[in-house]
Amino acid sequence: MMAYTFKQGVGNMESLEEQEKTYTILETRNYICRAANAVRVLSTLGFNITLEIIKGIIDLSLSMNLEMHDMLGSEFCVLVAEKEAERRSSSKRKR
Repeated sequence: MMAYTFKQGVGNMESLEEQEKTYTILETRNYICRAANAVRVLSTLGFNITLEIIKGIIDLSLSMNLEMHDMLGSEFCVLVAEKEAERRSSSKRKR
């Protein structure tokens, strides 16, 4: 037996199997949440938000096996601030 749901309007039904094809996979949703949390951390710390830095924060959280919600904790914010200070220091030395 096929289950149906209404989608944006009367009479526009689609099967649950069809809906599942349009869902974003869990890994992608988790990565998007990590990116959003990285932006929140950078905003909290008052740092510039760039794609390079966002990717770095995501990689850092993954390398630490950190849960997504733990990215918003004070310990992780301190770690990000330290890493950003190191990054800025090393970029000044290269000049």
